Amino acid sequence: MNSAHSRLVAIAVVLCVAAILGATYAVARTPGDVLNGNLPAGVPPGQRGEQVSYSLKSGGSAAAIGRDLQARGVIRSGRQFELLVTLMGLQDKLSAGEFLLRRNSSTVSVIGELTVRDAVAVIRVTFPEGLRMEEMADVAAKAGFGSRQQFLDAVTAAALPAELAANLPAGADLQGYLFPDTYIMPTGSTASQLVALMIRTMDRRFAPELRAGAAAHGLNTHQALTLASVVEREAAREEERPLIAAVFYNRLAAGDRLGADPTTQFAAALNPASVAKSGWWKKELTLEDLENPSKYNTRLWAGLPPGPIASPGLASIEAVANPENTDFYYFVADAKKADGSHVFGVTIADHERNIALYGQ
Repeated sequence: MNSAHSRLVAIAVVLCVAAILGATYAVARTPGDVLNGNLPAGVPPGQRGEQVSYSLKSGGSAAAIGRDLQARGVIRSGRQFELLVTLMGLQDKLSAGEFLLRRNSSTVSVIGELTVRDAVAVIRVTFPEGLRMEEMADVAAKAGFGSRQQFLDAVTAAALPAELAANLPAGADLQGYLFPDTYIMPTGSTASQLVALMIRTMDRRFAPELRAGAAAHGLNTHQALTLASVVEREAAREEERPLIAAVFYNRLAAGDRLGADPTTQFAAALNPASVAKSGWWKKELTLEDLENPSKYNTRLWAGLPPGPIASPGLASIEAVANPENTDFYYFVADAKKADGSHVFGVTIADHERNIALYGQ
């Protein structure tokens, strides 16, 4: 048999298998019913691991869903997912909703879970970027993960993975180590289970390449999360985060003060009376606030504050790992645009001019 004929035979076999699978699925309830669950999905990527909450939106393509699942470590190949969904005619049968999947699952098992709604009742909670753990406690309590104090007690009792714990100063709390994300967990999950998942997620999302990027700029993991938390509170637009990170790096290199208002707000909130009156992030800082002797007050002290002031999101962590290469040393909010953007300058003269033009 020549090579050309062999290729034709192979193509014919594939087409026949596709037709059989498609016809078989038309009368089957789940992908597991097809060929008794023995679909040719390739070698599974390993033992199933930790739970991953996944929100499947309606109208998403198999290709996009596959890429997302691969990026989250649920399956090994997004392309394989797309091909199997297409082969089985399931593009319109993927069920939108909230799912609890597991890392390193086989593609077939994931397709089965996404085409047959999980009957397990779940709790969904979303933590925006830039919250203090005290604010996260309120969000968790409202979502149904016990009381606010139970969440804070869980944070106090939690332990970091070894690599994250390596640079944690003695006596430091876990402010900034809870990854802000949407979490979907079975109803009845405790605050301790939620906190443990948030810490594991931070450990995974603050990936080795990002830690290496921060290390290349002289920061260990604790320092990187500290700077990322400041960037998170300063930046409103994602595209500006690498620029704001660069400004702070330039000031650190010069042995200068970061001069970041969010750190001064954090210092003010160390006083319960200030929190009771002005909340966790005091909007109008006074002269007394600017002269607060706390080491968190970067208006007064040079260098990084002792630790994170909030939980940074992935974009801010990435900005610290990969800042812009720029000489910018100053920035001011653009009050004319009022869209959260900033105007940047190199010299104090640039900065004063920008304040006069855009800061009013």
